[in-house]
This record gives sequence, structure tokens and C-alpha cells, in this order.
Amino acid sequence: MEKTDSRRVSSYGQKGRLTTLQLTTMALLLAFRIMLAYIPAFRIGEIAQIGVGFIGTAISSAIIGPWWAIVLSMANDIITALLNGYSFFFGYTLSAGLAGFIYGWFLWRKELNWKNILISVLLVTLIVNLGLGSLWIRMMQGKAWAAFMPIRIAKNAVSFPLNTIILVIILQLPVIKRLIRKFQF
Repeated sequence: MEKTDSRRVSSYGQKGRLTTLQLTTMALLLAFRIMLAYIPAFRIGEIAQIGVGFIGTAISSAIIGPWWAIVLSMANDIITALLNGYSFFFGYTLSAGLAGFIYGWFLWRKELNWKNILISVLLVTLIVNLGLGSLWIRMMQGKAWAAFMPIRIAKNAVSFPLNTIILVIILQLPVIKRLIRKFQF
């Protein structure tokens, strides 16, 4: 049986408030995710790209849980857009929050096995990337679905197994497992 930390009053501090350690952890996770945004993504035209942001989303969500992952992911999206001069669209911010929630739901306080990782990546791929991401492209650019969906489907067909394998490897690293266990809310 796993030992529990007797210093923890509850998962979110007293009366639902975040502790100083939890706020600091969230700030460091946000900084980590902002740094990941500076790693260039492999672009496929104007419609699709393959990047490493999902790693930060998955790790931070596994540490802070689904509800705080929404807040952190949305803050990361807004700050990254401002720092990089991207045009801001709230739909993408909602998508980022939903992705954080999905990763948090399947990875927070759960066994970090291939099944939980596969399900979370699959849901993010289908709901957030193919579903909402395509809807936002349609709304912003006014292109016909047939014009951009084939390349988005192909991109996600490639990124789904890659993201799953990468997350399985990263989340199985002893140092990452220790960090998640040590700072998990």
C-alpha cells in the first residue's frame, strides 16, 4: 500500500484554496509550457502542424488535475498568443482548456499506463484537434470542409500514434514519475 503524505489537508489545500506550493507548481508548469511553445512545430501548409505542446499539457494535467488544467491550459494559450504575436481566437483557447481537462481526467491520480494515455490522446485527437480545431478553421477562414479536412485527417492519423508513443515513453521515465508523484495536487 502506498504511503500518503500526512501534511496534505486535502487535494486543494484548506477549504478548496490552493496552497503556496500548488500556486508555485502551477506557475512553473506554465513557464515550462510557454518554453515548449518556442520549439518549432513541423508545419503542413497553413492548416496543420505537429508540435510538442501536448507533452506539457499531459504532464501538467497529470500533476494538477483536470479542473486546474483547464485554467492553466487557457492561460498558456492566451500568454503564448500574446508573446508570439499570433492572432487570438477564443475558440482555440477553449480547445486548449478542453485538452487539458481530457489529459487531466485520464492521467491525474491514475496509473500512467499505455491504456490511459492512449484513450486521452485519442479523445484529444478526435474531439479537440479534428472536431473543434476544424470547426475553428472553418469559422475563421471560411474554407470548405473538403478543402482542409483531408490534410487534417492525414496529419492526425500520423500524430495520434506518435503522440501516444512519445507520451508513453516520457510518462514512464522514472524522473517524470517521481516529479508527478511529488507535486501532484
